[in-house]
Amino acid sequence: MRDDPIGNLTASTMLVYANIMVNKPSNRLPAVERRKSILAAALTVLAQEGYAGMTTARLAQKVGISEPILYRHFSSKRAILRAVLDEVIARMLTAFFELTKAETDPVAALRVICHAYPELARRFHREFSVINQALVAANDPATRKILARHYDAYHGFLQMLIERGQQAGSLRRDIPAAVGAWHIIHSALGFLMTQPVRKCANSAKEFERLAEAGLTGLMKIS
Repeated sequence: MRDDPIGNLTASTMLVYANIMVNKPSNRLPAVERRKSILAAALTVLAQEGYAGMTTARLAQKVGISEPILYRHFSSKRAILRAVLDEVIARMLTAFFELTKAETDPVAALRVICHAYPELARRFHREFSVINQALVAANDPATRKILARHYDAYHGFLQMLIERGQQAGSLRRDIPAAVGAWHIIHSALGFLMTQPVRKCANSAKEFERLAEAGLTGLMKIS
């Protein structure tokens, strides 16, 4: 007769133990959730340290995984940056739609976006920081293509509103909607990128005046 514990286990007990081991809770996240956690950490690191300061080793440590696991989700550091930029585009366009969805007047919708821009820049400061850094530092075609898509998305949204205003007779038709949309983007981008060095005490009010000047130029003179 065997006196070791395993020898006294019945087949049914062994099956129970086997099921416990198979169904043992795991700390591993599903692939989709792991990808989200990597991108969230990358957004923070990119905003704070820039692309040069984001190493895959540091990012993996921040997420709590090994570098090999990181590379299962993203093939390179550039791939992480591009994925972050895609996330940022989606967030910003969602914010624009949320701000204007209740507005039936296209001019009012444009004014809402322009006036809300300083608050958007504050709320999404990490996203704006990553975009601006990438705009200055990105030198590979794939990343620049994503940045172009980012601004094309903004441009398309603003152009649509301007065209509606022209059709309604409230905005000038002699200024192409595409030109007006780029004017708004350039004004916002210039304001945001120079804000850290201007040290304006009331930057939100200053941008409102800038936005009104731009909208006034687009409006039809009655």
